[in-house]
Order: sequence, then structure tokens, then C-alpha cells
Amino acid sequence: MLKVMLVDDEPNVRQGVKMMIPWSELGLEVIAEGEDGDDGLNKILINNPDIVIADVKMPGMTGIRMLDAAQKSGFKGKALILSGYSDFTYAKEAISLGVKQFILKPVDEDELIECLKTVRDEIISEKASVLQLQKGSEYISEQTIRGLLLGDMSMLNDADLSAYKAFDKFDTALISVVSPTLNDGKTALLDIIRRQISELGNVDVINVDLSGMLAVIFKNWNDGKIRDSLNKISRDYKGKIFITIGSTADRTDRISESYRTAHSLYENRFLYLHYGVVSPDIAAEMRDVSSQPAESFSKQFFTFMEINDIARLESCFDDFRNTLCRNFYTPEKIKVVCITTIIDIKNSIIKSVGEKKAEQFNDEMIISQIGAMNSLFEIIELMKRELIEISNTFYGRTTKSTMERVVRYIRANYSQELRLEMLANIFGYNSAYLGKVFHQYTGDNFNNYLDRIRITEAKRLLSTDEYKVYEVAEMVGYTNINYFHNKFKKYVGISPLNYKKECLNDSSADDEEQE
Repeated sequence: MLKVMLVDDEPNVRQGVKMMIPWSELGLEVIAEGEDGDDGLNKILINNPDIVIADVKMPGMTGIRMLDAAQKSGFKGKALILSGYSDFTYAKEAISLGVKQFILKPVDEDELIECLKTVRDEIISEKASVLQLQKGSEYISEQTIRGLLLGDMSMLNDADLSAYKAFDKFDTALISVVSPTLNDGKTALLDIIRRQISELGNVDVINVDLSGMLAVIFKNWNDGKIRDSLNKISRDYKGKIFITIGSTADRTDRISESYRTAHSLYENRFLYLHYGVVSPDIAAEMRDVSSQPAESFSKQFFTFMEINDIARLESCFDDFRNTLCRNFYTPEKIKVVCITTIIDIKNSIIKSVGEKKAEQFNDEMIISQIGAMNSLFEIIELMKRELIEISNTFYGRTTKSTMERVVRYIRANYSQELRLEMLANIFGYNSAYLGKVFHQYTGDNFNNYLDRIRITEAKRLLSTDEYKVYEVAEMVGYTNINYFHNKFKKYVGISPLNYKKECLNDSSADDEEQE
């Protein structure tokens, strides 16, 4: 981005200018502010901005004197002057300093934007000319670069290709604007990015299609440097651009293979858009075919919604997204799967809370939004947000809290006679429904869960020499000693008596070692 600095002794003016301009869309960034001419001069010399927007009249040093002093100290940037009608006498002097843009106060937003565009384009053009001169004989024609990318030998120029003989490693990248809100700013943004990349050295950049998408050839760059540079650009224009990296080529005639890899990733941007920068290794992580059909997730989603387990619900969405990616579904297929999932969940909600109450779940709105979205990430985030909200609304204060109370009750009363029907009466549930929800919440059925708690406590009691086996059985809730014996052996692998003996023998051995 081009660097902009504001210099005005009125804070309200500086703040107003900052607020009214869509800086990033224009490829600009305000990096500093000067409170007056003296402060402005110091900050110009420190920050070396590309553009200075300065008030003509300020206490102490005027805007004109500030620019004059800055230029004499080496400042090469452009300047826009803010002035009132009475200040226009400064125009001749300003023109002698190269100032071509004058903005009358109060500042008009549209006028300032147009002036900024003009100055921006001048800077880009000048820097591009300088860069081309710097390249000299190493300058490569766009036709040759295009031929290398497309693998079209008829487009290659021998003189241009000679400049490639010094290199034995080539990587490609594609940079496209994906933000639908940029519109007119799209071309300007790509121009800024093109200049940024060109200044990196040992790169060739061209526009590869009518949309303005940039193609980059990196010559003898290491992978880490490529990723770092592209990641920085992606962060600078987060949400506005999408970057794909091709495979590495070791010869000029294989550059087209690298380009095709990058283009293939671009064509699958629906899956990868949220990454910002996508390389073949990221895509490779998703190549394994998933064993679970994506269409089967609706039941899992509802299970975790019904017990209001948000952590497992979110984890399930991670699995869902990965499955969709691994199956390499088309965007249309993905949307169908997601819409079907929403419909299935709506039907489950109806069965759970009734049709009238289920109307709060606006599935039609969600389905409509899914149809209009341009990336899998957006769809997943929408579904996750809506399902979490409905889980909290319908089940957050009831099912989850009830299950927590049921578990606490079992742990406090495991030594008593406990049956699922008894708990259902206590907590006001149908026993069949309670059994289902309990299994969803704990991952185990009621009887197994109770047995595990009892056997765990029995092991603790048996590890001491205070109680006999039949006493322990009664203490943990088993009235039948034989039943206790069978359950203990099932979960522990040995009889209660043998377990007790092993614990006591281990204890004796420890005592002997201490002696």
C-alpha cells in the first residue's frame, strides 16, 4: 500500500479526512499525522510517505514551507494542499514545489477521493517506469512470461529467455480479488499489489486475464521466503484477495505445470478461500477420501444440540468441513448437502419440541443464505452460529442442566437402589427419552454408567484392609454378592477377593522396601 500522511493543526479536520476516505480500497494507508508544520516536517523525514495531505496555513511553519524543507531534505513524495479561498495566493508558490492538487475547505469527500486516485496513479506509473529502467536488459516481455505460464512455445522470445538461464528454480502464484465490494477499486488494488511484488526482485508479474488476476513467477526463491512475502500481502488485504501457489519447477519448460497447479487451486477456491494463501501441501492434507458420508452428519449435529454440548458440536463441524473437502464435492453439491442437513435438523427439532416451537428455527432464511454464499467457510460459520443459537434456545437451560443434575444425583446416591425409571420420575422425564439423552450426554447407557461408578468405589474400598468383600458389595449398592462378583470381574478382569489380595500384597511390599 502507498503511505499517506496527514498534516493539519485542527484535530477535527484530520479525523474527518481519516474517516471519510476508504483508504484500503484505494490501495492507501494513513501511517502518521502531523499537528503543525514543524511536527509534520519531522514526521515526513522519519516516515517518508508517498503522499502528504497538508493544510496550507498552520501556526509556525506553513504547509508550503514544510514541503519546501522536506524536499530539500530528500522527500520525493506527492502533496495535496488543503486551502480556503483566502489562502489561494499560496498557489503559485505551491506549484513551484510540484503541488498539482488543491482541495478547498470544507473538504468534499468525492473531490478528495478523485485527487487521491490521480496522485496514486501518477506514483504507480512513475515507480513502474523506474523499475523497468532498473531492469534494463533483464526486462522480460509480457508475451514471453505469458508463453512460459501457458506452455505456448510460439510466444517465447529467445532474447527474453536468455535472462532465465541464470535461474534453476521457478515457482508461480496467482493473486485475485475476491471481495465483491471493491468494484472500481479492484484494478487499483491489483496495481498496488503488482508494484509491491515487482519491487521484491527476481520476479516477473503480469495480468493473466480480463478480471485482472495477477500471475507471478518467482526465480530462485526459497519456499519460506515466498510464503512469508505472500502471507504478508494476504494480511495487508485480508478478505479482499485470494492467493494460490503452484508447484516448484526446475526448468523453464515446466513453469506451465506450476501455473496449472496454482490455477487448479484457484478453481477450487470455494473450498480454500478462508486460507488466504493456499499451496499444494495444504490441498494435499485434504486428499484422503473420507469414510463417513457428509450426508450422515445431521444426526450427530442434533445429538450434540439436544444435550447442549457446544464443544462437541463445534468439533463435529470441523469433521463436517473436512469431509466435504476430502470428497472434493462441487460447490453446488456442497450446498445441497448443507441444505439437506439443515432440513433434517429442522425435522428432528420438530419431533423434539413440537412444530409450533420449532418455527423459531428459521431454516428458510439459512437455506437462502447458503445458496448465495461463495465459500465453504462462510457456509460452515453460518450453520455453526445458527445451530449453536438454537441449541442454547431450546436445550441450553433444560436438557444440559438436567443431565448435570442427574449425574450428580447418581454420584451422590450410587450406594442406594437406583433405576432409570426412578430417575425419570424424580426429574420429570419419560424414561425412554431420559435414557436416550443420558447416553448422548455421557457416552454410556445408564446401567453401565452406574456400574462403573460403583466398581470404581469398590476398588478404592478393597484396596484397604478395613472391609470384607461382602461389606464392600453392600456399601456400593450391590445386595447380591454373586452379582457383585460378576460385575467386578467384568470391569476389572479379576475377582474382588483377588483384587483385594493384590492390593494388600503390594502394600506389604512397599512397607518392606521402606524398612
